[in-house]
Amino acid sequence: MAVSEKLQALVAQMPDPDGRGMYTENIDKEKIEKAIAAIHQGGRDDVRGLVEMLGEPGSDQDVKPHYALHCLANHTLIVKDENGRRALCKVLCEALSGNYTPDVKSFLCQTLQWAGRRESVEALGKLLTDEPLSDPAAMALVAIRDGAGEQLRSALPKAKGRCRLTILHSLAALADAGAAEAFRQAMQDEDREIRIAAGAGLARLGDAGALDLLLKAADAPPGWERIQAAKHCLVLAEKLAAAGKKAEARRIYQHLRDTRQDAAEAYIREAADKALAAA
Repeated sequence: MAVSEKLQALVAQMPDPDGRGMYTENIDKEKIEKAIAAIHQGGRDDVRGLVEMLGEPGSDQDVKPHYALHCLANHTLIVKDENGRRALCKVLCEALSGNYTPDVKSFLCQTLQWAGRRESVEALGKLLTDEPLSDPAAMALVAIRDGAGEQLRSALPKAKGRCRLTILHSLAALADAGAAEAFRQAMQDEDREIRIAAGAGLARLGDAGALDLLLKAADAPPGWERIQAAKHCLVLAEKLAAAGKKAEARRIYQHLRDTRQDAAEAYIREAADKALAAA
């Protein structure tokens, strides 16, 4: 679409970079806020225009529209214009399926991470198996939360490599109960990082049914996976104890106490001893 001369003039009022990529020159708060308010009044057309004006990160073309779009998203939240926020997010979601570079789309995901709500999750979910965009899309979904789990679970069977790991980490961060079986299956994966992410997810769910799986993982040979698995066991034990499942929690603490006899793992043994004493 053609960007109006009015919008171009408003964007030109954004501050100038100082040569280091920092907005430290020509900052006039009143002028900037007035320009952003005028862009806000322009509605969806001006949001589309800002997206069209974006360039590659760090380029002269990108500086001012990037700044303006960020400020505009903040403005809709500050003035509590829910219709304006939804309209802005709808335009950004439409742009995610458009012919823009991964860097531009990544910035749009970052903006949705801040301003998006449930209306944005479907568009973000479509990016989860796209490796350059999986991370920013997943971060936005975790921040939005509402409806995020469904998108992440739907994408998981189709995801590979880094995308799959990102999705598992995100489901763990959400403590998504619907992902329990996916976590259990991933505990058997050949990839160590996948197993660790799955263990974190099961621990955060506080599921007593995962106790044996996590204890088995905690008996891995010395190294990163064993350290992480012990942490997952401690997290699960805390959640079980808080839920009144004290016998299951004690079983975890006793296992860690009895299996951490090396001096390098004394801190785990001591933590388990203290937890048992408290129980």
